[in-house]
Amino acid sequence: SDYYIGVEGTSDLKITLPDASILDGGQSFTIKDEKGNANTYLLEISTSSGQKIDGIERVFLNSPYGAINFYTNGSNKYFIF
Repeated sequence: SDYYIGVEGTSDLKITLPDASILDGGQSFTIKDEKGNANTYLLEISTSSGQKIDGIERVFLNSPYGAINFYTNGSNKYFIF
């Protein structure tokens, strides 16, 4: 249910977004590298149940202090904005 997800990883990390069908259309999430080490440790963001993010299975945040924003259609996929 969190809108902002701050990450302070000290090792590789995988974040799985919730199943889009249990969310409201337009619900969004922001994932932020708060520690600034996304270029050192792999930060993978994926979906559950074979859903896609802009047509692909996973994305990676690899820019120090970077952030990525997602929203869902509330049915079966996510989009980056």
